[in-house]
Amino acid sequence: MSLYSICCGNFHQLWNSIGHSCRIRFLKSHSRIISETVLQNRRHKTGPFSTSILARSTRKGSKQSFSNNRHLHGESVESSIEVFKQSDLQHLKSLQCYNIEEKVSGVKPECPATILVFDIETTGFSRRGDRIIEFAVRDLAGGKNSTFQTLINPERVIPNTHIHGISTNMVCRSDIPRFGEFIPILLQYVLSRQMAGKPVLWVAHNGKTFDVPFLICEFQRCKMEMPGDWLFVDTLPIARQLVDGKTKGAATLKTLTERYKIPVNGDAHRAMQDVTALCYVLQKLTLELKITVPQLLENSFRVSDVATTPAKK
Repeated sequence: MSLYSICCGNFHQLWNSIGHSCRIRFLKSHSRIISETVLQNRRHKTGPFSTSILARSTRKGSKQSFSNNRHLHGESVESSIEVFKQSDLQHLKSLQCYNIEEKVSGVKPECPATILVFDIETTGFSRRGDRIIEFAVRDLAGGKNSTFQTLINPERVIPNTHIHGISTNMVCRSDIPRFGEFIPILLQYVLSRQMAGKPVLWVAHNGKTFDVPFLICEFQRCKMEMPGDWLFVDTLPIARQLVDGKTKGAATLKTLTERYKIPVNGDAHRAMQDVTALCYVLQKLTLELKITVPQLLENSFRVSDVATTPAKK
C-alpha cells in the first residue's frame, strides 16, 4: 500500500482550506466553548477538559474543539498562519488520483499507522539548553480536527526572532501554555486521531537530529515518557536519495518545494507553514521513490534510537 494512494484522496480537503488561515486559539476561561459531540469517534476515552482549543478542520468553514483540564488566564491569544492560496495550487490538481484498490474491491484500504506530519520552532539549536516555542501537526487522514498548532511559553527571552518571527512578548505570557501544560493537550490530540491497535508514525524533515531530540528533552524536563507506540520517520535522508548529497542545501524543505513546484506563501519558518509544505513533499517523495507505508514503518526509529544528553531544567 502506497502513501500516495492513502493520502491523495484527502489532499483535496487541503485545497478547500487553502487561502484561509489555519488557527488555534487559547481562550479565556469565561469565554470557553465546549462541544459534547467533539471527538465522539475517537478510539480512546479521556477525562473531562475545561480549556478549549479551536482547531481548524480541513473542511472549509468548519471548526471543532478539544480541551484540556486547566484554565488559561489573560487575554485571548491567536496564532494565525496563511497557507497555500487556492489560485496558486491549480496546477497541483495532478496530485488528485483515484484509489484503484478501493474502486475495484469496493473496500477502502486501511492504513497500518496514524501518520502525523509535524514541525517545531525553537529558541535555538541546542536540544539541551534551548526550548520549543511552537508546535504544529497535521494528520494525513484528514477530517475534523486534523490540524493542531500552538505557541508554547519557554519562560525565557527568545534570541532568534529574526528566524521565525516569534517574539518574547508573543509567548512569555500567562495564557500561553508551558511545555508541561502542553503535554496533556498533545496526548489527547494524538489519542483522538490514533486508530485502535495501530502505531503513530510521526514525520518531520531533519527529525532525527532536530525535532525528535527536542521533543525528547522537553518530555524529560517534565519527567514524562513518550508513548511506546510512537514511531518516527525523518524525510531528510529519504530526500537525499533523489539529490546530490554533497551539494549543500540540496535536500532542504525549501529546495524540495522548489523541486516539486509547490507554491509556498506566508511566514517562513513557522511551524504550520512547514507542516503543510512537508505534506505535499512527502507525497511526492514517496511516489517518486515508490515507498509504501509498511516500508516507512520498517525504516522508522524509536525514542530509544535517538542519543540525547540529559536536558537542562
